[in-house]
Amino acid sequence: MRPGLERIKRALAPLLPKFKNTKIVIIAGTNGKGETTLRLSDLLRDHSHFTWTSPHIERITERFRSEKGEISLEELQNIIDRCHETVLKEKYELSFYEFLFFVFCTWASENPPEYLLLEVGLGGKLDAVNVFDADLVLLPSISRDHQEILGRRYDQILEEKLGTLRAKSTLMSFVHLKYLRDRSRKIVSRIGAAMVDMETLVNVPSYEFSLRNYLLATAAFCYLTNRVFRVEDWHQMPAPLEHRGEIFRDANEWMFFGSHNVDGMRKLIQFLQSGNYNFSKPPFDSVIVAFSDRNTADLKAMLKMLKASGLGKIVLTIFPHPKAAKKEVIEGLGTLEGLEFVEDIKSYVQGWNQKRVLVTGSYYFMGHLQSFLRGR
Repeated sequence: MRPGLERIKRALAPLLPKFKNTKIVIIAGTNGKGETTLRLSDLLRDHSHFTWTSPHIERITERFRSEKGEISLEELQNIIDRCHETVLKEKYELSFYEFLFFVFCTWASENPPEYLLLEVGLGGKLDAVNVFDADLVLLPSISRDHQEILGRRYDQILEEKLGTLRAKSTLMSFVHLKYLRDRSRKIVSRIGAAMVDMETLVNVPSYEFSLRNYLLATAAFCYLTNRVFRVEDWHQMPAPLEHRGEIFRDANEWMFFGSHNVDGMRKLIQFLQSGNYNFSKPPFDSVIVAFSDRNTADLKAMLKMLKASGLGKIVLTIFPHPKAAKKEVIEGLGTLEGLEFVEDIKSYVQGWNQKRVLVTGSYYFMGHLQSFLRGR
C-alpha cells in the first residue's frame, strides 16, 4: 500500500467523464462505513447504482454490487482479465486495492448509473475513491484506527476523512463528540460545503451503532431522492447484514459482530449489555475472538473489555490471513490475561451442539469461520 492518488488518477482518467451525470456518494469514517453503505444500497434498489465496499470478507465479489445485486464471479473474471490487459498495455502501476477499484470503475462505466456509492478503504484524502468529486459525504463515526497513517488525535483523523469534501458537497455526519462536530462545521465552512448534523435531528445512544448507521443511510436516501426525512418513518430496523449482527444457525446459534478496534469493541459490548442489565447468566456460552494485526496496546485493551463484559467464556484464537495478528502475540496476551487460547478453532468447535456463540474481532476472521460453518 502506497497512499496517494497519482497512480489511480492516471488509470481512471479515460473513465471519469462517463460519470458526469452520476451523483457521487462517498462514505468515510472509522466504524460503520460498510453497514451504512450497504443499507443505502438496499434503499436505492429501485434506482440504478453501483456500490463499492472494501475489504471483502468471504468473497471478492462482495466489493462489486449494483441494484441487481452482487456481481457474478464469471462476469467479474471477464472484467478483471480485460482490465489486466489494459494495465499491462498502458503500464499502470496499481496496488491490489487500486486495481480492484479500477475494475469496479470499468464495470460501472459500461452502464453509468444514477448513483455511485463509494466506501473509503482507509482514511479519505488519499484513498482511491477520492478521485471522484463527492456530491454527498457520509460520516458515521470518528475513532482511533490506523493511527500510524491517520494520526493519533481525533482532529487529525477527522481532517483525513473530510479530505473527501469539495466545494458544494454536502456532509451528513453522525459523529457523537460535540467538539468534532464543531470542528466539522469549520472545515465545511472553509471549503464552501454544506452540513447536516444528524446528532441534532435524532436522539440515539452512541452504542446503538447499527440503528445510527441505518438512520444515516435513510437520511441520505431521502436527500438523494428529494424526500423529507422524518425519523418516525424509519423506526423499524431491517434484518441484520452479513457479518454485522448476522445470526447463523446449525446445531448452534452463531452471532457474528465484527469489532476490529477499541471504540468498536466498546460500543459492541455496551450494545449487547443494554438489554441485559441484570442477566442471571452470561448471554453467550462462548465468545470466540480473533484479531487482525494491530498494536499490542489496542489488542490488550479489547481483551480487558471482553473479560470484564460478562458476556460469556472467552476463547482467543488465530486464523490464516496475511493481515491476521501473529500467533505469538495472541498466545502471549492470552496467557497474560488468563484466557483460553485455541490455535485450531475449526477442530475446537467441531461437534458443538446447542450452544449460543458470539464471534467477534476481525472481519477477516468472520469470513474465515463463516466459510467453514457453511461448508465452503
